[in-house]
Amino acid sequence: MKHALAISVFVLCALFQVNRAEAHQSSFSYASISVHDDSRVVSYEVRLGTKDLFEALRLGEDRDASDLEITSGAEDLSNYVFSRVQLRAEQQGCTFANGAVQVVEQGQRFAQVTGTLTCPRTIAAVELNYELFFDLDPRHEGLLRVQGELVQLSRENHIYRFETGHANSTSVTGFLRSGFNHVIYGLDHILFLVALLLVVCLRQPKGQSILARGPIDSLRKTAGIVTAFTVGHSLTLIVASLGWFTLPGRFVESMIAASIVFVAIENVLKPDPQRRYLITFAFGLMHGLGFAAMLQPLLPPGAALFPLLVFNVGVELGQLAIVAVCLPMLVLCLRLVSAQDYRKYVLSTGCGALSFLGAVWFLERAFEITILGI
Repeated sequence: MKHALAISVFVLCALFQVNRAEAHQSSFSYASISVHDDSRVVSYEVRLGTKDLFEALRLGEDRDASDLEITSGAEDLSNYVFSRVQLRAEQQGCTFANGAVQVVEQGQRFAQVTGTLTCPRTIAAVELNYELFFDLDPRHEGLLRVQGELVQLSRENHIYRFETGHANSTSVTGFLRSGFNHVIYGLDHILFLVALLLVVCLRQPKGQSILARGPIDSLRKTAGIVTAFTVGHSLTLIVASLGWFTLPGRFVESMIAASIVFVAIENVLKPDPQRRYLITFAFGLMHGLGFAAMLQPLLPPGAALFPLLVFNVGVELGQLAIVAVCLPMLVLCLRLVSAQDYRKYVLSTGCGALSFLGAVWFLERAFEITILGI
């Protein structure tokens, strides 16, 4: 029992520490660079989530900016962006001008900010220095699409140089890394997977008490659940990313939070749930729409299928990484404590924490309110 209590406390602390450390991190911007007029003009366009603008617009609190606040604060927002994002050409005499600011929707709401670098002669190469949001969010990433290539700009890798006359093929590693990172840094996706995994090592034959599964049986059970989740989110990721079907982002994000609550509660009521793959597939459809909201702004027009598939492979690799870390820990846990103690202490503690976090997220997302800021 001492082992069970110690492990349950560890599980509870780990969930809250992960939430505390990551909830406001891993924000993204989506940008593109295009070259015009015989390589004398370079346009930069960046889309920022409307929930990331509180400092730029001086809102006074961390919240979603309204359309009116964005349009009325367009000059402040543009100046904020281009004081932290600079384009430079390898010649003298070029000028940079801030462009329009507008609100756009593509799976979610964005403030779209543009700027233009104009030079008197052909631009051979351009250097982009990107330092946006790193002071607020050290894990922030600037996702940049330029000449068919996807580049990820981070605090450690914030300078990018490209040659205007060099045509690149679609970047495999960029979309692969984006898919992987979106799962690894997406706390709601992680906790949904954790909720699914908490019971894969338990079995309860009809009319008997709870028992522990062997490692091979646990792996087999995990494979079925993960496959169902993969099929579900892959289907809607492809359909939504190609623009064939969409749902409001607020609804999708709320349902992703609800999926954590549902699975956590079912775990407590049914520690060996039958046909869990059906529920996993159904919620996987919602998680796929969430992945698509992140991917859509990155897809190159007219050539979306290949990067979409590469991104999906990255998602699967991130998912497998989570399973590879969590499953051995759960198997080991059940070697230290009995199945009954695991259910009574570890499972109930973990699912209680997951239910709480999921419920808070659901209320915040569904009603656009701030409860705990997580």
